[in-house]
Amino acid sequence: MSRQTPLAVKGATPALTIRAAEGRDVPRLMDMINDLKPLTEDRLNLDEASVIDLIHAPKPWVRLLVAEQDGELIGYAALVGGLQLSAQDRAMEMHHIYVEPAHRGQGIGRALSDAAMTTARMLGCETLTVAISRTSAMAKAAYRAFGFERPSLRAPRYVMPV
Repeated sequence: MSRQTPLAVKGATPALTIRAAEGRDVPRLMDMINDLKPLTEDRLNLDEASVIDLIHAPKPWVRLLVAEQDGELIGYAALVGGLQLSAQDRAMEMHHIYVEPAHRGQGIGRALSDAAMTTARMLGCETLTVAISRTSAMAKAAYRAFGFERPSLRAPRYVMPV
């Protein structure tokens, strides 16, 4: 995926664009990352310099997608590449997904999830996963609606084949 090329999102309104994050997005991305942090078990303290490094990495392990509507960033997804060594399968973890509260219920989370799937597919991944340990019931319902399945009741994540 070119850093400048927005991903096509089926079912999205024409004013919604899902694209790779760029340097100009960092201040707004930091706001959203900080809004999401209290809701997760994520211990990573990302600062602006770290996010800039992630965006400009020549072969990024972490990919940041942003949802932009009418010139305003309203959501993001952070994707982390992985590997299941026993099966030798590439995997993509949707480590963060966030939509501004005023824009929830409008298909933006689904658009970000679809873009994450497209990214995983382009990178040759076998699965797209999302962790669910302390996730809210509303988020879990959204993941199921996006097409993720929980392999077992004890599984700490939902999985979707790419």
